[in-house]
Amino acid sequence: MGFAVAYLAFALLSREAPGAGFDSVVRPAGGIAILWLLLRQPGLAGLDTALLTTVAYVANSVTGADPGVAALITATNVGQSVLAVVLLRRWCPSLWGCGGTRPLDRPRVLAPYCAALVVALGLGALVAAVGVAAIEGGEQTAEGILWFGRNLCSALVMVTAGLLLGQRLTSPRPRRRLLGEAGPVELVAATAFTVVMYGLAFVLVDEPLAFVLLAATVWFALRFSTLLSSLHSLLVGFATLGLTVNGIGPFAAVERTDLGYLVAQFFVAAISVTGMILATGRDERQALSAELRRSQEEALYEASVRDAVIGSITEGLIVVDQTGELLIQNGAASALLGDGTGPLTSDSRFALSSWSIDGAELDDSQRPTARALRGETVHGAEVVLRIDGQPERVLSISGIPLPRDEIRNRSRALMIFRDVTEEHAHRQELASFAGVVAHDLRNPLAAIDGWTEMIADELDGGDLDPQTAREFVARVRSSSGRMRELIRDLLAHATSGSRDLDLCPVDIGALVAEIAAARHAEDRVVCEPVPPVLADPVLIRQAVDNLIGNALKYVAPGVEPEISVRGRRSGSRLVTVQVVDNGIGIPVAERERVFEEFHRAHYRDYEGSGLGLSIVRRIITRHDGTIVARANPTGRGSLFEFTLPAYDAAAAQLGA
Repeated sequence: MGFAVAYLAFALLSREAPGAGFDSVVRPAGGIAILWLLLRQPGLAGLDTALLTTVAYVANSVTGADPGVAALITATNVGQSVLAVVLLRRWCPSLWGCGGTRPLDRPRVLAPYCAALVVALGLGALVAAVGVAAIEGGEQTAEGILWFGRNLCSALVMVTAGLLLGQRLTSPRPRRRLLGEAGPVELVAATAFTVVMYGLAFVLVDEPLAFVLLAATVWFALRFSTLLSSLHSLLVGFATLGLTVNGIGPFAAVERTDLGYLVAQFFVAAISVTGMILATGRDERQALSAELRRSQEEALYEASVRDAVIGSITEGLIVVDQTGELLIQNGAASALLGDGTGPLTSDSRFALSSWSIDGAELDDSQRPTARALRGETVHGAEVVLRIDGQPERVLSISGIPLPRDEIRNRSRALMIFRDVTEEHAHRQELASFAGVVAHDLRNPLAAIDGWTEMIADELDGGDLDPQTAREFVARVRSSSGRMRELIRDLLAHATSGSRDLDLCPVDIGALVAEIAAARHAEDRVVCEPVPPVLADPVLIRQAVDNLIGNALKYVAPGVEPEISVRGRRSGSRLVTVQVVDNGIGIPVAERERVFEEFHRAHYRDYEGSGLGLSIVRRIITRHDGTIVARANPTGRGSLFEFTLPAYDAAAAQLGA
């Protein structure tokens, strides 16, 4: 009902002027009809169409038109409105009011929008001209063009303003600024400029000032929102046509009244379209700029996240292309592949071309990087990296082919490097360890098998006397004892490097006394006062027990072992402990090797597993200490010297 009242009111207010043709010159009701059906009626038939038909007929009858002409004009008004709605919904489905939610903010949408109105209203004008000519006779070409002009003018200003206003009122907050890039002061200035320029142009009819009117439209279109620009065109259009109808202004000065009306109508249509083109172009440009800024910000954020992730990876990572250019790298890659002076560069590709494996230089086809660049996925290829001035390192390399760089026509690959030097050494050590263990366990097992077989043979022959049986059993016990000792040392060797340290104050003197008592050697072990240390008591007991046990074991025949343990502070943080014996000593060439697994300096004369001193060194090293073997400076025998953290210094450091 609101639309019906508005349509009827505008139609009655814009009565026909002299020479206007079928209908009123100022026809805002035409735009109201399209906006009415566009917003209110999803289908083509319904109550709104019927109501529009009724009020249109009433409006045309009241203006004094012949009943037949009034019926024809009514049918034409309703038909062109329905056709405009159909075309707008089909050609502009994304617009608010036409099936979508977007405002009229893109020039590419403006073209089909204007085309829909031009086609619908052009066909309406053609039908009206032909119909009136058939009823009243005579040529109605000028009247048809005038009909088209006023309806197009009305539709452009009314429908555009209505759709933009409706979209703004129904859109969620926050909304775009109504003033656009301008402020209230500029709005007042632009409004004053419009009023002054239009006043001068319509008062000074003899002066060619009409071109200045376009400047006001450009100002509003470029500086204010599209809605405000459309409202400006609406008000300016009403004012232009109203003044023209009342014989004021340059368009009213045209000799033919109908031609003056037509020029005024197309002027309003022109400034309306010009304003929309400029405003929507500005909106699209701003949207693209905002999208570009968002894309740049997202790209910068994603790049920062990528750099942070890549930089936090402990493995070396690079992206390289087939020319050797380094596209991406992290700090770990620079540390692994470079000389330590800075990041890698495309010129420092020596790290990519100097790998060798198993002592043989890799050719181009064997390098993991070259394989990945050829499209092959590489998993954990181990190579030896040799860089001048640095120790050899073993790297585990994985390569993944990346999508080809189509712009520069280059293949790319992601390479991941991991330093496995220690793991490689541990594997070699484990392999050696397993071989020695198998050998050392096999010997006592062979002896046990041999002696038990001899026992079985003697029993089968009935010749086994008690003395021989005791001798055989003693041999078996000796072999099983050696196996038990080896297994015990193997277990100690494994746990000495894996169990967590439980640090607490340890009294070395009390520990030595307990070990000596357990070995029934109290009269052969002397311990001087030793400062307390901060250590794992279980592991340190094991280390000291091994040293004292070796000192008791490795003595010359007929010599009573004499062992002395003493200690002193070494600076403010360490305690140096010495274990001195009068044993057979260690040859100079063997003093470092005795700490290796399964190495025995006197393997021919003394039994053992060769693990005792390696266990000691592993325990001392885990406490950040060192151990060395020297000759006894006071006579025959050896001196083992190791360091441990001092208890009070460590406690003070922890307290600080």
